[in-house]
Amino acid sequence: MLRAPFSFHKKVLLAFCLLSLLPLVLLVVVSSRSLRSVESQLLAHATRALDEQAAEALELRAGMVAADVEDFLRQAVADLSDFALLPVDENVYREFYRHQLRPVWFRRGSNAAPEETREERSLYSELAWIAADGREVVRLVEGVPAALRDVSDPSRTTYGREDYFLRARALPPGGVHVTRVTGRHLDKQRQLAGAPTPEAAVEGERYRGVIRFAMPVHGDDGTLRGVAVLSLDHRHLMEFTQHILPHSPFFTVFSSYDSGNYAFLFDDEGWMIAHPKHWDLRGLDERGVLVPPYTAASPPELVERGAIPFNLFHAGFVHPNYPVVAAAVLRGESGVADVTNIGGSQKIMAYAPIRFGYGEYADGGIFGGVTIGAEVSRFHAAAHTASTEIRAEMTRFVGKAGLMILGTALLVVAAAYFLSRGITRPLSTLIDGTRRMARGELDTQVPVTARDEVGVLAVSFNRMAQQLKDRQERIAATLADLDRSRREILRERDFKETLVENIDIGLLTLDAAGRVTSINGPAVRLLDLSGTVEGELATLFSAWPSLLTALAVGLKTSGGRWHDYVDVTVAGRPRVFRLALIPSAAGQGAERILTIEDITERVEMRRQLARMERMAALGRLSAGIAHEVRNPLTGISLLLDDLHDRLLGQSADQELIRRALSEIERLEGLVSGLLDFAASPQLRREPGNIGTVLRETLFLIRKSCERQGIRLVEALDEDLPGFPLDAHKLKQAFLNLFNNALDAMPDGGELTVAASWVDGEVRICIRDSGVGIPAEQLPMIFEPFYTGKGSGTGLGLSITQNILADHGGRIVVESSPGVGSVFTLWLPIPEEGTN
Repeated sequence: MLRAPFSFHKKVLLAFCLLSLLPLVLLVVVSSRSLRSVESQLLAHATRALDEQAAEALELRAGMVAADVEDFLRQAVADLSDFALLPVDENVYREFYRHQLRPVWFRRGSNAAPEETREERSLYSELAWIAADGREVVRLVEGVPAALRDVSDPSRTTYGREDYFLRARALPPGGVHVTRVTGRHLDKQRQLAGAPTPEAAVEGERYRGVIRFAMPVHGDDGTLRGVAVLSLDHRHLMEFTQHILPHSPFFTVFSSYDSGNYAFLFDDEGWMIAHPKHWDLRGLDERGVLVPPYTAASPPELVERGAIPFNLFHAGFVHPNYPVVAAAVLRGESGVADVTNIGGSQKIMAYAPIRFGYGEYADGGIFGGVTIGAEVSRFHAAAHTASTEIRAEMTRFVGKAGLMILGTALLVVAAAYFLSRGITRPLSTLIDGTRRMARGELDTQVPVTARDEVGVLAVSFNRMAQQLKDRQERIAATLADLDRSRREILRERDFKETLVENIDIGLLTLDAAGRVTSINGPAVRLLDLSGTVEGELATLFSAWPSLLTALAVGLKTSGGRWHDYVDVTVAGRPRVFRLALIPSAAGQGAERILTIEDITERVEMRRQLARMERMAALGRLSAGIAHEVRNPLTGISLLLDDLHDRLLGQSADQELIRRALSEIERLEGLVSGLLDFAASPQLRREPGNIGTVLRETLFLIRKSCERQGIRLVEALDEDLPGFPLDAHKLKQAFLNLFNNALDAMPDGGELTVAASWVDGEVRICIRDSGVGIPAEQLPMIFEPFYTGKGSGTGLGLSITQNILADHGGRIVVESSPGVGSVFTLWLPIPEEGTN
């Protein structure tokens, strides 16, 4: 017999080598090229993504700083109004000076050994009362009495040409004049004092300037009594940008100019008014004349000496985006621009306008702008680091892959050799035995030398003669198995029947026509069915139209599976049912199983959890608001106390002031309550009557209703029960709802407030004839920070719902645009709590 020139053994060996090694080589080559491409694309995408992310973050931060500066300036106007009401007395002014404090973070010591410190310093470096003829009556500088002057002549003012008195004197009653930043220009050498950079300069001088806030004060007869002046210390304005680190949420005592990572302020004329380089700030010379700005034509020696300030509108030669940014801010726009500063740093600069419309800024309504700049390369560092690591890892991968291929080749050759021999040798033996059987040697037995598939084939060959006897034994064993299976099926049927009737989920089986063929006990109880439980869906669900509507959609759904959540009302209470249709495993064709589950508790639990998370955020916000409101309330209380004492003999007016003081005391209690709310305090329940709380709250809005032409209708039952309640919290909740109703009726209307006792609960109905609430807004009105009025914080209804929930109550709203809204409040009364 001729032997094949290329045996099966060699073919198997060659096939194993090619199938094992060729894919590995191709994988390494393709992976190496793909990794290089991925590394390049990753670097490009990461760089672009980091730039976009940084720009958004910087723009948001600039807007936040601008908002803080706006609040700061408006607070100064409010302080001026308070100051103008004070008696013209040096001691009173000293006391005012000592109470207007704000922290200042700065360095002291020497350039070699600087020390950081924080001090509380007065907001106003100078306070003055100027008589109508321009002569100063009282003047405090840094809290100390100073020489009095006649400032009707601008040449006698601090900086030589200030006209704030003349400008303020010409204003109508209540007018406020605000100057631009005014101070002597500080050159570079005086700030650095030998230090190489501004951030290293501790011993040098600091820019000292003011923003003057002036208000005319008139007598009862309309004559000018004088002008009150507060001079805001420029250092407090510097605090808003001096400590910002653009790449970090943390702060520093002095930002680095050379790195390009710093923030600055500029006014509506483009002048720098807060900057790490104080010689860039707007300033006057010794004659009181504004020092001209740095331009392309400025002498190099003046630039080197830092003898001229910086103005964005004249800085187009440094980078064309500087005047573009300044112009955008004056238009009230915010955004991000690419710029290069004088030091040569490539950076992105976010900007935002500071809106303020008093005095010099009244025409445009813009005080100036905030910019926060960050060096671009800092944002790309992470991407370049990742690219370097990927490239190094790729080199290591190629080296390891080469070693792996070599080792794999040796292992494959050895394994393929022994595997092919193990296959071909048993096959040759089996072929020989088959030939002998063909010659009539039926007792031939093939030796079994392996346990693999070829060995199994040999064993099968040897056992063919035993198949008839083995088949008979298997039939007997099969009969025994069938009897055991029958018993197991009966046990499984009993188990399933017990399970179906005792679970909390309703189950209904539907035939192909959608008819109910069976229903379990929980479904009967859940749907409150009686009589027959089989038949048409429309008949069984006649009392549940909402479920029937949802099922009509599910039955038309192709694919067999469907589920939906349906809101229903059971015994006057809202519930949530989950409906699901699944194909019947035992059925034929379109037979399906309908499940009905009451998931109201789970839905309510999720809503409560979401509400708790929103209330936690509200608590943090409340703490901040309470902190900002408390100090103004104290000032208002002092002023009303003084006014009360001045109105001796006018009992009606004093009664109004006493009521106002009482409400301020309640508001101060509310402020404390907000602070307590931030720490999740318990209700302070005391026995009380809800009718009394409602009448006291309605008294507060009666005047507002009269002014707006709103007819107020009260329908409060006299027999409302008393129970433990927190009167202050409930008054706040009612006042939120009343104020919303007044806002909805700017042109007048009717507000009806009714209260009654219904089935162990107090029902309070607040109905207005206002503009109403659109249907799409109704699900969101109780969400924190959501408002549909275009103004306000959006917390009123959320706080109201929270207060009612703390009392175990609930609130329901119905509204139609153009018709009005009805808010219905339910407060449960415990049996032991009534009196």
